[in-house]
Amino acid sequence: MNMWHICGFELRRILKIRTVLLNLFILPLVLIFILGTALSGTMGSGEDAVIKPVRVGIIQSTEATEASVVNEALQAFLTSPAVSDMLKVRNLATEKDAVSALRQGELDFAVILPNGLQEQLVAGKAAELQWILGKDNTLNIVGQTVFTRFTDELNRQVAIAKVLGPEVIAAMASVPDNDLTERTYITTSSPGKVGNSYSASQYYAASMLAMFMLYSGMTTINSLFSEKDKKTLIRLQAAPVGNGIIFAGKIAGNSLLAFLQAIIIIVMTYWLYGVNWGSHPWLIILICVLITIASMTIGIIVALVSKNATSASGMMQAIIIAMTFISGGFTPIAVDLVHRISEFTVNHWALQSFLRMMLDSPVSDIVHNIVMLGVVCAVLILIAGVIYRKVGYRYE
Repeated sequence: MNMWHICGFELRRILKIRTVLLNLFILPLVLIFILGTALSGTMGSGEDAVIKPVRVGIIQSTEATEASVVNEALQAFLTSPAVSDMLKVRNLATEKDAVSALRQGELDFAVILPNGLQEQLVAGKAAELQWILGKDNTLNIVGQTVFTRFTDELNRQVAIAKVLGPEVIAAMASVPDNDLTERTYITTSSPGKVGNSYSASQYYAASMLAMFMLYSGMTTINSLFSEKDKKTLIRLQAAPVGNGIIFAGKIAGNSLLAFLQAIIIIVMTYWLYGVNWGSHPWLIILICVLITIASMTIGIIVALVSKNATSASGMMQAIIIAMTFISGGFTPIAVDLVHRISEFTVNHWALQSFLRMMLDSPVSDIVHNIVMLGVVCAVLILIAGVIYRKVGYRYE
């Protein structure tokens, strides 16, 4: 008896368990369908989003509108072709009027020019505007981005004048190529090729694939503890085969199960839900191999440090859910700290690798994420190897 005999037996044993087949093969497809359908309105349909013009209310004091350099710069900014296509501007007298218009849906965003803005610029202080946010978060971001670009340009001009003198500003303004009204202030782009974006079904197909492949590590835990609980490990160790061969055979069987799971999920989501997995099948295979390695090593680590199957399964499930959550597998999270933490997880790099392929990004971007996933797997292999050498797989 060698490792492949144990591997084959392990694979046949697992495939006979109906709950395993349901959890690893049927449940992921159901969740992808539910999440992809329910959240398709929030994440899009895979086509580039077209943002409608933002209705902006501008509140200025009477002092700010009378022969103010800031007012002239603002008017030049708002009438530039790039900005005028994105904003529909409405002048308002008071902040109360802006709040009322926002509540009634007449405006999407409002900007307040504070009193004394020009005096602040003359004194060398940075220009800052105040926002009143509307109901649509996307339109709020567009409004903030556009007017932040205005204040950045204004502060830059003031800094140049302060360092080099106003004569330089006058000379720059006389050059047609440097006319601020002709500049493009906003550029929209896609992380992949033009016209490509991922849909909710694609996003959750990638995230659920990574998560449920990690759940294959729980079958490894159950298999390792099953031999101990049923006292069949003693019989296996009595055979003319080493403990390492027994251990490797069980891991190989569960690894083949995880890889089979990945193939079924990818093929079925492509046929049933129209998920586009990109044009790099060999890179998809490589990612699935790395996730399989990560799943098995995490399962090994948890199994070897736990006293029983119940505690090991609970710990494994907590690890998988935590990694999926902070990596944005359930919903994208924009918090910087959470994003930094997610870079230490398997799910983050697996999800980013899949999404980059779906967006048909440059191969260098895809390979970067795959390399980082490989680094995480290498660390897990090292930890699992150290623990196995100290603890081993034997009946106690």
